[in-house]
Amino acid sequence: MAQLKGVGVNKLDGGLGRRNPSTDNVVALVAAMPVVGLGVNLNEATELLQISDAETLGIDAAYDANNTVLVYHHISEIFRLSPDATVYLIPTATGVSVSDILADILPTIRANQDIKGFGFVGFNDTLNDMATKVEAVQTGLVNVLLSENRYVDFALLEGKGSGVNIAANTIADLREKNAPQVSVVIAQDPNIASIDAAYNNYAAVGSVLGMISVRSVNENIGSVNIKNKPFIKRGAPDYSLTDSVLDIWLDANLSDGNLAQSLSRTDLKTLTNKAYIYASSFEGYGGIFLSNSPTAIEKSSDYGFIENNRTWNKAARVVRQALIPEVKGVVKKDPQTGFIKSTSISRWEGLLNSSMEQMIIDDEISGFDIYIDPKQYVDQETALKVKVQVVKDDIVHEFEVDLGYTKQIQ
Repeated sequence: MAQLKGVGVNKLDGGLGRRNPSTDNVVALVAAMPVVGLGVNLNEATELLQISDAETLGIDAAYDANNTVLVYHHISEIFRLSPDATVYLIPTATGVSVSDILADILPTIRANQDIKGFGFVGFNDTLNDMATKVEAVQTGLVNVLLSENRYVDFALLEGKGSGVNIAANTIADLREKNAPQVSVVIAQDPNIASIDAAYNNYAAVGSVLGMISVRSVNENIGSVNIKNKPFIKRGAPDYSLTDSVLDIWLDANLSDGNLAQSLSRTDLKTLTNKAYIYASSFEGYGGIFLSNSPTAIEKSSDYGFIENNRTWNKAARVVRQALIPEVKGVVKKDPQTGFIKSTSISRWEGLLNSSMEQMIIDDEISGFDIYIDPKQYVDQETALKVKVQVVKDDIVHEFEVDLGYTKQIQ
């Protein structure tokens, strides 16, 4: 056997430019639900990759019917609308408020860092409570995780009807709250609500989770069409909630059980302006669509819509991933000025440019700019200041068309 080594060949990796799968569509369904006889535990997360995973655990249509809950329905809606989603089911105690279980689920959430957003279903809270619950979830979940450098894209609360008709002029204005990652869903599928009296005031959080996770981070959940449709919908001109074969979303209620179309356009616009997510249709166009993606903070905020938060959060994760390997690294200095040497600045800017450029390639932002002032002194107590500006995409909400006759085209 030859023993002399004339040439050594090292095996390199990464040259093909392949990336790990995106985790943008990883969501959690936090459900107040009975767990006796199921393959799940309270306050622990179980990963679901398809609806059959839930059925294997004992969560199926019969489970919903026997317990008068809609856990299976919400899960099935997520996968119907977003077949490639990853769902973490987190069961919690029943008969409680959503604010009561936040501390209980935090350890599970910390252990499953791929989760980007949450939907809460089955809790005792109704629309009468939402004005206080949005800030409780913001402070007790979103802000706690933010203090640990964990960015939550969204938290959807089930805005159950409270037994009275939703009045747009008197319902609490969530735009007066300070909960930029929290949204309240009041959309309802009439066919699901009619199955049992226990469902009369449910809100379709699972459907909204599906419509979020099927979209890119910069897409509005109310968009009539989407960039990347599931395989079975490719070629369709839009992407609605409606599935006439399954008798799903043939019409749309508010969570008080009344048809959304029974409200005036002014009332529906008021609900949108007060940051509620509902579903309705366009006159003369088939299908049911979500209204918009507002969050519970003033409309003028940069983070007043779900897609704004998803885009900013993704950019923040990208920046952190690029810069963490540089932490406690050597900073070369210009011996004449004592400031940071241009080679160090160029290296950091190159890392950030390379990472942020991927968001351009993925059509998630319109552009970005990075600037690092070289006139900085850094030490253990002084952070290096980096400025990153992102040009987000806008969303067209309406078209106004001037249409008329002419005798001649100029």
